[in-house]
Amino acid sequence: MWALRRSFRRAAVGMTLPSQRRALTASAIEQGKVPIENLYVTSTEVTKKTAPVLIGLAHTLEQKFSNVGYFRPIQPSPDSSMADHHVDVMKQQLELDKDIQELYGVTSTRAMEAMLNGQGDDLVEEILEKYEKCRAGHDFMIIEGSQISKHESAMSWKVNVDIAKAIGSPVLMVTDFGETVASNGELLEEMVSRTVMGKDQAEDAGLNYFGTISNRVRAENATALRAKLKNKLGDKDIPFLGFLPMDEQIASKRLNEVVHQLGATQLFGKAIASDTVVTSAVVAASALKDLFAHLKKYKDGAMIITSGDRSDLMLGLMVSRLPGVLPNISAIILSNGNYPHSNTQEILKGVEALDQTGLSLPIFSTPNDTFSTADGFAKVSTDILPSSQLKIDRSKQLFDEFVEQEMLIGELDQGMVVNRTPKHFQHFIFNKSRAVQRHIVLTEGEDVRVLQAADQVLRQNLSKVTILGEPDEILLHAKTLHLDLSRANIVRPADSDLLEKYVNYFYEKRKHKGVTKELARDFCKDETYFGTLMVEMGDAD
Repeated sequence: MWALRRSFRRAAVGMTLPSQRRALTASAIEQGKVPIENLYVTSTEVTKKTAPVLIGLAHTLEQKFSNVGYFRPIQPSPDSSMADHHVDVMKQQLELDKDIQELYGVTSTRAMEAMLNGQGDDLVEEILEKYEKCRAGHDFMIIEGSQISKHESAMSWKVNVDIAKAIGSPVLMVTDFGETVASNGELLEEMVSRTVMGKDQAEDAGLNYFGTISNRVRAENATALRAKLKNKLGDKDIPFLGFLPMDEQIASKRLNEVVHQLGATQLFGKAIASDTVVTSAVVAASALKDLFAHLKKYKDGAMIITSGDRSDLMLGLMVSRLPGVLPNISAIILSNGNYPHSNTQEILKGVEALDQTGLSLPIFSTPNDTFSTADGFAKVSTDILPSSQLKIDRSKQLFDEFVEQEMLIGELDQGMVVNRTPKHFQHFIFNKSRAVQRHIVLTEGEDVRVLQAADQVLRQNLSKVTILGEPDEILLHAKTLHLDLSRANIVRPADSDLLEKYVNYFYEKRKHKGVTKELARDFCKDETYFGTLMVEMGDAD
């Protein structure tokens, strides 16, 4: 029935049939362009929380194409800090009948190993073979670019560029504004700047730039910002595709995520529902009457962190289950591994047994102290799961409201110019004749994992290594960790002999966009940009 409803919805919104699509793209073909049959979603930076963009994109494209597919060239390894549920969600949303392993190319661990061993061409070929199998039977493919490492963007960008070129896919750039807090005016300027920068970097790399969607934008007035951004980008002849604002519901933490990441054990209450939302954490150290007054400032879903000896609080908060009295409490977390007093336990068990009262609250115990528990809550990472239906529906709603879907579809109908001949394509894939030793550049030089990776590469003589960061701090970390970085080239971008060359190059490329020499120098001093320029200028691989 669900599949039938989806098919009916596609027909109802006027899905473009293959014959209509051929007619729509006829003019593009006459201009030497080819129809766009895939879209590579990527970024030059470390992006986070992109699931709403993917969900919204799939939702929109299904209204035009009869069989949309999904492929992820590099899947974060399960034990990686970058691990997410994107493949599972897209498999469910697009009703793909393939196994999970068929929907991605390689793991991030395998990709990193290949790059460090100078096997980048082999890696791309391996990914392409899986992509060709995955795309069979689909008339459009969403391809999700990924980071190889959470702390390294230059290498990831290069790999994504190589894959997008080999597949022959235009790129949809995603910029993340989740950590950017600014006025609408400042936000507007930064969004324009980063959009222009992403477009230029994509085109400089020889890619077909499709457009940019900014994600998790903290706008004071999203509607007003959208109108101004559309005008600004229009003045620069850049297609305006819209953005997704930061959304409380999508960003919300689920109780099972919180409990798992805090290492808490359930003592009382019903089994955790996967859609129970935790909106905030409140440390309860005051008297019960003061806590009640304080809680009225919060929305439903607040989680209470307190001590196990606060029987008055545990029993009193049952009142929050009565409609209209207090905001609904999602759970109580007892710190320091404490348990309630025996008499309190009896009452809680009794209420739990009489569950029809609706007063039972889930209560958990964690071995951590109150401060650590509150700090841990703030660091809980969230994601959209296949079961997160409310978040999935909200993602589609935001995409419908804030993304220019007609422009997006219109850009697809324009087609694209392929910059490489089939001969060049084969040359790229099968060229394995590099005689020189590779030279990799690692940004985020203060990160321990980056330094450990550099040590391993140098010990095995796999590549020359440049580490960007503060030399004194890096060497101090290396000494503390007993790492040998004596053969590494440790560079502070601001002190590098290459800085002026990069500044001049950057300035010449961007001066028509209003970039001054001073602004170019500021950009080039940034480790991420400096690393990207090293690769772009041929000073690193």
